[in-house]
Amino acid sequence: MERLPRFPSDADVVAEEAARFRGLSPAQRIAAIRSVVAAGELLLARSPRREYLQQYRQFQEDLARRAVKEFTERHAERL
Repeated sequence: MERLPRFPSDADVVAEEAARFRGLSPAQRIAAIRSVVAAGELLLARSPRREYLQQYRQFQEDLARRAVKEFTERHAERL
């Protein structure tokens, strides 16, 4: 009986992608990141849940800003 090809594990795929990314020049890395961000923006713009997603993203950004501000305030006092 012939063996079917084995699909790579998720971990193998991620490791290959990470190695490929590390092999890029800094300019190529930035271009790759911009490409992913642009694809995400396009998906958001075309989504029927666009309003909800924009509100959710804004909420997450506000949480991140607050966390950084609180961290900075807490640790800046020690300096």
